Amino acid sequence: MGFESGSFSFHAFYLSRGFEPTEMEAFAKRALPPIKTLTGDAPLHGWAGPAHALDLDLTEEHCWRGDWLWFSHVTAQKKVPPSLLRATILAELEIERKARQVEVLPRAAKTEVRERVQEALLADAQPSFGSMECAIDLRHQRLLASAMTDAAAQVLCPFFRESTGVMPVMLCPESAAYRLCGIDCNSLELVNMTPNEAIGVPPEITLGTEFLTWLFYRWEKEEATFDLDGETCGLMFEGPLMFSGDKAPGCHETLLRNGTPLDTPEFGIALWNGKKLRRARLTLTKGDWICSATVDGYDFAFRSMKVDPPKKAKSATPDAVDEMPSLNAPGAKKPAPEAPGSDKLTVDERLDRAAFYVDAFLHLYKHFLTLREDPIAWKGILAKMGPWIEERAKA
Repeated sequence: MGFESGSFSFHAFYLSRGFEPTEMEAFAKRALPPIKTLTGDAPLHGWAGPAHALDLDLTEEHCWRGDWLWFSHVTAQKKVPPSLLRATILAELEIERKARQVEVLPRAAKTEVRERVQEALLADAQPSFGSMECAIDLRHQRLLASAMTDAAAQVLCPFFRESTGVMPVMLCPESAAYRLCGIDCNSLELVNMTPNEAIGVPPEITLGTEFLTWLFYRWEKEEATFDLDGETCGLMFEGPLMFSGDKAPGCHETLLRNGTPLDTPEFGIALWNGKKLRRARLTLTKGDWICSATVDGYDFAFRSMKVDPPKKAKSATPDAVDEMPSLNAPGAKKPAPEAPGSDKLTVDERLDRAAFYVDAFLHLYKHFLTLREDPIAWKGILAKMGPWIEERAKA
């Protein structure tokens, strides 16, 4: 599902300068070329509007939603199913062998047959489309994009720079630490979060997993609320939970799912053995806004985000007055109920909630960074987390 309905996944990117709605012209100049220009298996890249992969209306009026510019990056390419390609090549090789009346075709002949078959199949193949939804937050000057893999980001970011002159920088633990507090991760002290003396100090810092582990401790043992721009917000963790540690004894990843993963003894055992919380479902709230997503501590990817308001429960007993026949028109049918839909959020309202989620997440991350860069404060935090981890491991 995309930004408009259902759950959605995205990475956030920093932008080096401000954007205005009128700058949709830059994307329109690099719109997806006509599909008829596809030749061979070379892909076409371009921008498209938010409606669908062939929506070439990249005007300000069409893509501007509230404080957002909403569009997509589309890749079109002709592809032949591997099974069809292999079967056709084998059939043509056999025909060629019989025509030449030989036992084995020469290597050059086999190559010529393969190239001929592939070219013929590509000429008749239908194009396939790959689309990455994008939305520029005009208030915070950030880009949200459904580029969830490194390969997708390596396609999106250079093309974005070619179109606008701005290179998006992915919001990850390292880039966020530098942007928020000017912290170089390599300059921080290497420390172990577990009180288990048998576990050595990790060879490198993984700020994202340290942050999620600390945040879970804060939520469970200290407080589940925080202040954001003068408003009280809440947080809550849910499963499934993934723990990771490259130098942990035994397996390097532990996945807790089904049942009650937050209360299981394996939770504390994973922390005791040097693993840190890598992935969890985190819910952040503000007023009647309830936003939840599965967060990855390695790259700060936000997956399966839900932002729609909960559906209103229907009354079990109908209103007696509504069931009565009309006094003015005896026997008249009761008017049809109003069509639902007033609770459905528009795309800019959904994106506003996603922006709040990113803001709140970074607010908590910044608070963590202020503790992490202070050796004395951080050792004090670890001193409090130690008994908690030990208690969890023995539960």
